[in-house]
Amino acid sequence: MKFEVSVEKRLYTTGKVIVDCDKSDQAVEMVQNQIDKAILQTTAVTWNTPKYEDMSFQVTGDVD
Repeated sequence: MKFEVSVEKRLYTTGKVIVDCDKSDQAVEMVQNQIDKAILQTTAVTWNTPKYEDMSFQVTGDVD
């Protein structure tokens, strides 16, 4: 018998959002609140080049 086993390797990227605040912790809180309330959209972020996550190659558990 032959089985098709699904595998994955995660890809990630980081980005930057500019906000105007008095302190850095306020900036983090502001951005997190905007994410939580769906105010900040991914299209508003300046993204870096995606990279594969180290040690993320694994099976998903799905088999056909």
